[in-house]
Amino acid sequence: MEPLFSPDIHVLYEHSSIPLAIYYTDGGRFFAYLVSEGACKMYESTAEEMLERLNGDDPLDNIVEKEEMIRAISDFSQNDASYNVVFHEYVGKSRKLITIHGIGEHEYTKDGRRYSIIRYDEISDKSRRFLFRDEEREIAERDRLNAEIDDAIARSYTSVLYVNTDDLTVEYVRLNKHGKPLEEECRRDPHLRHVMDVYVNALVYRDDMKGVLKFGDFDYVIKALEENNPLYHTYRTVREGKIVYYRLKIIPFDNGRKLVYGFEHFDDQIREKLARKTQYETQMTLLAGLSCEYESVWLVDATLHHAKLIRSNMKSDIANIMNRDYEGAYETILGNYIEKYVVPEDRERVYSMADINNLMRNTKEDEIYHINYYRVNPNGERNYIQLCIARVTDENGVVRFVCGFRNIDSIIEEEKTKNILFSMAHIDNMTNVNNRRTFDEYMDSNEDKEVPDDLVFFSFDLNNLKETNDSLGHEAGDELIVGAAKCMREVLGSYGSIYRTGGDEFAAIITVPGSERAALIGKLRDSFEKWKGTSVSGLSISMGYVCTKEIPGMSLHDMRREAEKRMYAQKSDYYMQEGNDRRKGRTGYIP
Repeated sequence: MEPLFSPDIHVLYEHSSIPLAIYYTDGGRFFAYLVSEGACKMYESTAEEMLERLNGDDPLDNIVEKEEMIRAISDFSQNDASYNVVFHEYVGKSRKLITIHGIGEHEYTKDGRRYSIIRYDEISDKSRRFLFRDEEREIAERDRLNAEIDDAIARSYTSVLYVNTDDLTVEYVRLNKHGKPLEEECRRDPHLRHVMDVYVNALVYRDDMKGVLKFGDFDYVIKALEENNPLYHTYRTVREGKIVYYRLKIIPFDNGRKLVYGFEHFDDQIREKLARKTQYETQMTLLAGLSCEYESVWLVDATLHHAKLIRSNMKSDIANIMNRDYEGAYETILGNYIEKYVVPEDRERVYSMADINNLMRNTKEDEIYHINYYRVNPNGERNYIQLCIARVTDENGVVRFVCGFRNIDSIIEEEKTKNILFSMAHIDNMTNVNNRRTFDEYMDSNEDKEVPDDLVFFSFDLNNLKETNDSLGHEAGDELIVGAAKCMREVLGSYGSIYRTGGDEFAAIITVPGSERAALIGKLRDSFEKWKGTSVSGLSISMGYVCTKEIPGMSLHDMRREAEKRMYAQKSDYYMQEGNDRRKGRTGYIP
């Protein structure tokens, strides 16, 4: 029989710093298979010790809420109920009492067998005292004499009543300033129903009266306690014209001979909860607004490798097919999607770039990570898709990825149009280098900027272009211009920009380290000398260049003038050597 868990699952969860464990059900019994290093640290035990205890005769021996935990585990393992519980447990050799929040979820192996993952978070002492101050006192008092319990429970609440279950009379253990004025009227008829009627009519907000009055019905309370023990009910009162939240907690006491009715001021906790809910709703509204451009948005837990669909904007007929898996193992959902919809030539690249380990290495908190690929949708249409990934780390160090899929066909078309328009305005059609407009824009925008130390400014002018046009035709002259630009692009293109600034005039602005400059210029001269065309046998060009460090303090415009000056000096030398005056043809050089 194939093992239930693969080696990958074992390694992934065993070395997790998050306290978690893997369980499986066998013969109606819930068994632990694996505990993480984080769980061992929290429980101050080795993995072997924890597995031996969890799989022993009484794995819940150290848990205070033992009966409640048995029900929670049974519902989770057998009935697929959610596992979200808070409990107190003694851990380690020192038997330190800690408060733990457990959250469980079910996963499946490739062959469909189910296993369960439960994650634990230890609640700090400060939070425990704030959130569970009444329960903490109860747990501490369980080991004390019954005589001390009355006072301990009373201190936990603003008001405390004891209900004797044999005759339903009420004893007043503690009353706050709001309950004190009602005591005399309540004592006239000390039975539970009358006391609750007096309290509700005097103090409870009118819309909540009906809900609180039910707890004056003893039969209702006993039935409710069978399902939830302790029994809680939150309601509103009015204090000085303001709504204030209270919580009623009912606990069986003294072997069921009494019921404790504890009234607790619960306004801070409820207000905080409402504020969190409002904040969450605001975040979801913001997310909805921001994600309108995406077909779907997913949340991926990097530690648990778990993915969940949190928003879909796709049309229903397509969404039902492409978002069939709304939640589950990240690699499984990703693999199924790529196999079904990503074009074959893009599959390996997309899977590699979207791998959790690669995302952990390549993404940053303040940047969006993009993966572009082609998808064939269920209608057979080919779309260009962009996967946008944002990395988020919470206060506990847990990394999650927000992943948005969007169709960028229209964006690509728009970019193509922009590039065409830009090219028409800024690129010289004949030579495919930047035109005079682009050159002027660059010079103007950098007029007052400091010139980099390794910048070189070139000025070029073709020799004998007019003679070539006159003797061989303009096609031959055009071939010279195109040939000169090609040589410049091939040698200088990777170092900077080349511009055609006139009919046979060019400029180049590049940055190159001083150690490479001489070799690069030699390579450029060699390229000019070796060029041969179809209509003309060779290329002659005058060149002048200047480096930043030659004359300290030069501006970009100063460098341009100096480069042009040197180019014209070389051109004069050329025509003098050739005995050719450009103004008078081949009749001799006139200075």
